[in-house]
Amino acid sequence: MVVVPTPISNVQSQSPVQEMREESRFPKESLRLTPLENFLLQCDSNQSPMVIRVMMRLTGDFQLDVMTGTLQQAILRHPLLCCRIQTSGREKHWTPGCAVPIDIRRTTGSVFDAERGPLNLSIDLNQSAGLHVTMIVLDDGIKVMLDVHHAVTDGNGLRQVVTEWLHLYHCEVIGVPSRLPLLDPDRLQYRDQFPQPKAIPPIGLKDALRNFLVTIRGRTSRWDPRQRNRQRTSNETSSHCVEVIFSAEQCSQLQQRLTAWNVNINDLLMVGCMSIFAQQAPAGSMKHRITVLNPTDLRLPSDRTMPATNRFGVAFMRRMRSECLEPAQLLRGIQEEMNYVRTNYIGVEFLKGLAAASRIPGGINLLRRLGFFIPSFQYTCLGDVTRGGRRLIPYKDGIVHSGGMQLETVTGFAPFAENVPLSIASCETGKRMTLTVRSSACFMSMEQTQEFASALVKLICNLELPVGATDDAASG
Repeated sequence: MVVVPTPISNVQSQSPVQEMREESRFPKESLRLTPLENFLLQCDSNQSPMVIRVMMRLTGDFQLDVMTGTLQQAILRHPLLCCRIQTSGREKHWTPGCAVPIDIRRTTGSVFDAERGPLNLSIDLNQSAGLHVTMIVLDDGIKVMLDVHHAVTDGNGLRQVVTEWLHLYHCEVIGVPSRLPLLDPDRLQYRDQFPQPKAIPPIGLKDALRNFLVTIRGRTSRWDPRQRNRQRTSNETSSHCVEVIFSAEQCSQLQQRLTAWNVNINDLLMVGCMSIFAQQAPAGSMKHRITVLNPTDLRLPSDRTMPATNRFGVAFMRRMRSECLEPAQLLRGIQEEMNYVRTNYIGVEFLKGLAAASRIPGGINLLRRLGFFIPSFQYTCLGDVTRGGRRLIPYKDGIVHSGGMQLETVTGFAPFAENVPLSIASCETGKRMTLTVRSSACFMSMEQTQEFASALVKLICNLELPVGATDDAASG
């Protein structure tokens, strides 16, 4: 690795600065928090800070000043990333602010060392913008960490920023104009609107009631807290985290299972998580329902000009704990149910419920106190972060290249809601795969978190193949 302290005096001259200033302007009208943003803000606590972390591992030759300059340019394209929250009466608004300066550190070690240990993340949106960036220069590469409050944007919003940054950096280093599309910040006025796609008929009242009853009927399987009613002090960790960087062999084994079962990574890993939860959670009724909160992407082609924001819905998958002990038998049912969720735009129904509750004073607080939607755990699939960006960033042999540096892996660390013990996240970078298991210290120890992660990886890489399939056939 070579870090070149090249000045960036020519960055702005090479980039369409005037267009970026126009794009980064705050929308013409004041932005009130949406029901989802209010909900995520109210979920934030010392025990469960609502902060997403996306970590990139980069190797190769770096021009550190150009990296920071072009990243700042990418951030300025997305107004909410620079906003703070201002309260006026009972309403909260986004108010324009300044981006938080990028924190650059240098230390020894390898960029490929897995993250493991306590993870304390918190962002006070009343005091600072919601995106904080840290760059750590190591012996063989650089780690770039984007920490963002979930009320500001979701993981796919951060994907926008990462893609644009790598494109801007590449263009600056090789000396060509940027080809980034223009963004329309006024689209943020409609960020809480999710029109039904024309090809998908709306859900009828009968189906809506059935889906609601399926979500709340029966007791949810819980992981009992280790220390009940104990408040975390300021010097204690809020969560433990284990990151797994899949080896080439593990990626091959996983791909064989995906091909043989003809499922996607979201559904296979969700089943794996449900099975390990059923095996490792403290003793409880096998008739209680393991409930997974699974975010679903609601972005449509018409959202391409919208800056980073929250555009996700929620699906709840539920199965009795006894049913989860046989993952191969569980997989087909989960796949069919998730296909129903995706093809019928079901993820938006939870947002409609939040919107309805927000029209009642204290309605969202009441919805949270009822506890209907507190899952056993959360699972987030960030998918392949390189998808959609390959027209802007050079891509060769499964690796993204940008101005002499290579994007080795991207890892997502998803927050967990209050009273939820676990949040698992998976992320692909071309042919590479990472997984994180993040646990609440109120429920699990670091050792239990490690055991969960190890068992999950072993299960999904060695899941039995369907009848008639072999390892050779699946890999072929």
